Amino acid sequence: MRVARIAPVAVLAACVTAQGSGAIFEPQDFNVTAALQGLGVDVSTLPEPNKPETSALSKRSFLAPCSLACTSLTILFGQDHVLSEGASAYDAFTGAYWSAQQGALNPSCVFKPTKTLDVSTLILIARLYQCPFAVKGGGHAAWAGASSIEDGITVSMENFKQVNVASNKQTVDIGPGLRWDDVFTAVEKDGLSVVGGRMAPVGVPGLILGGGISHFSNKYGWACENVASFELVTASGLAINVSPTSYVDLYWALRGGGNNFGIVTNFKLAAFPLGQMWGGQRVYLESTFPAILDAIHQFTVTGSSTDLDAAQIVTFASAPGIGKVAFANLHYAKPVVNAPVFDSWKNITSIQDTTGLRPMSGMAKLLNEGAPAPGAYQTWWGISLKMDRQLLQFIIDTFYTQEATIADVEKILIIMAIQPITEGALKAMQKNGGNALGLDPKNGPYFILNFNAAWNKKEDEPRFHHVISTMIKLIKAEAQRRSLDNDFVYFNYASEYQDPIGSYGAANKQRLASISKKYDPTQVFQYLQPGGFKLVKGAPNPNTP
Repeated sequence: MRVARIAPVAVLAACVTAQGSGAIFEPQDFNVTAALQGLGVDVSTLPEPNKPETSALSKRSFLAPCSLACTSLTILFGQDHVLSEGASAYDAFTGAYWSAQQGALNPSCVFKPTKTLDVSTLILIARLYQCPFAVKGGGHAAWAGASSIEDGITVSMENFKQVNVASNKQTVDIGPGLRWDDVFTAVEKDGLSVVGGRMAPVGVPGLILGGGISHFSNKYGWACENVASFELVTASGLAINVSPTSYVDLYWALRGGGNNFGIVTNFKLAAFPLGQMWGGQRVYLESTFPAILDAIHQFTVTGSSTDLDAAQIVTFASAPGIGKVAFANLHYAKPVVNAPVFDSWKNITSIQDTTGLRPMSGMAKLLNEGAPAPGAYQTWWGISLKMDRQLLQFIIDTFYTQEATIADVEKILIIMAIQPITEGALKAMQKNGGNALGLDPKNGPYFILNFNAAWNKKEDEPRFHHVISTMIKLIKAEAQRRSLDNDFVYFNYASEYQDPIGSYGAANKQRLASISKKYDPTQVFQYLQPGGFKLVKGAPNPNTP
């Protein structure tokens, strides 16, 4: 029998007022069962914890807690919202992950909430039965467990697809079930845009909570700087509004702190007017590399400060039948063709040029062209360094030397990209009390060096991990020799062998841990949601290749 579950938001709001305003967010005698009852759940209809499971869902007797949790979710929400193993919809869900590593994991069930109170219930059900869970937004992460789980509950946020533009057009509410192409297409109807992801299929929540580099970052900062407020469901099942004036410490932590503090059900983003913008990709042969390195160096050190509307990324790879190539992605947040800030690129001959005027949604689709289709094996790694022209040459030489060592391995791609962290972005990161990332503007500008490989055979994974790990070790050693190294690791490019939160600095990590314990005293989001980059441990996989 399904229980009618009607719980007005006022019930939750009253709890927030009573507990959230005090010194203790969750009391020591917090009762999960009582909290569920407070949400309108008739707990008498649910299976008792620690009792033998008799449900047909129980295919793994050794995982009774999660069988009980999945059974409870099915009782409360119905089979349309809870997918169980063996169902075609379950297989379709796990098979749709962007990376093969993520899709290979098999949760006990998949839960698809439709509103904030459903998420509150999910957290309390997980606590009641002590069943681990993962939360999937866009699922655009490479390593297994980032937003998937084996033998637990995967919570899919796909039904949270709201895009609501404020009447004054200053902000827009967007849901964690959206991808950035959805967001840009929707807000463009009002002549607006937001600071968000650059590739169409990337999901909203992961990008923002990990920082969020954007084409507009030189002017506005990263995506996390441009969140007016978060609707966050905490470990107590309470939904709170987190902003620069409400739960200020938590607002700081959510900007770069990942999934360590709760489940976000709404992001209110600052919006700004935007029609068409200029940009696209130019492809260059190896003979132009010295001029290209000059151009990206000049932009990072001085050019970006002369025009805050500009963005540049340069990616290096090898193309079959062509050889070494560079892809320059140039973008300008106004409908101006070849603005003076791009003068360094004018005399560099390209073999292909897709630059032109498009809306941001068009730019996001264009940048995704040529990317591996979902379902390939993937790995991403990232480091940051201080900008230096000679170091750039060492990096290029190292990349191609090491790439040659896996010439015998079948691959879809292996690439390396240079992405400036500009003076403008660093300054914008300081607004609203700053963020958790630990990037000091006084020591910049920096650049992020990220590596991505994709392939089809599982057995080839160690080769790709080893070669990229070797590249990073060699480059970091040279940067240290030149006093150009930097600790920061960008959350959204980090591999499972890296510790981005640890790279924010000891003080910031300790501050994040203290905030976590304040709002989540039993550490639900450290242990019951074990995936992602956690505060309680370093790299998810300490065995660096």
